[in-house]
Amino acid sequence: MKKILGFTFVLMTLGFMSCSPSPVGRWIEPTGGTEEQGFVLNQDGSATSINMGFLELIKWEKKGDLLILNGRNLGSVKREFVDTMKIEKLTKTELTLSHAGYPVTYLKDCK
Repeated sequence: MKKILGFTFVLMTLGFMSCSPSPVGRWIEPTGGTEEQGFVLNQDGSATSINMGFLELIKWEKKGDLLILNGRNLGSVKREFVDTMKIEKLTKTELTLSHAGYPVTYLKDCK
């Protein structure tokens, strides 16, 4: 009986852990246009931009309520950057980030 209860507890704990929101995934900014724009945050800490030709994302990390993106600007002034944004909201389907008090909301794309 103890083994069954222990196993049930482990399954319930794993179930609750999987229900917590994660920044991992494909995030799209609703722009109202026909072309998607956003980024992908991979489980291994790598990142890629979506339809932002001037911006190459390389890696990401979450520290407390901050999301830190590392990448390269490929525009006229080529340079590496680190962008730190506050996570205002994170659910299974929505991510709101703010930078200098300006919030931007992204929706999770399950493609």
